[in-house]
Amino acid sequence: MTISAGLDEWRGWTGLPLDTSGPATVPGALAPVTVSLEHDYAVYVEPNVWVRHRLADKRPTDKENYV
Repeated sequence: MTISAGLDEWRGWTGLPLDTSGPATVPGALAPVTVSLEHDYAVYVEPNVWVRHRLADKRPTDKENYV
């Protein structure tokens, strides 16, 4: 997920001053927000994890589902 917006929006969302260019830690975020004072802009890129599961040939019984 990527969220890009102007610094005024980011300041409103986060309540942080975001007064330094570079990575900024936002409480609750999985990754830092990259701030650019020069461009009056910030970008957040949240990492995604894709997991591939192999499906079993046999479906579990009701008893196995509740163990």
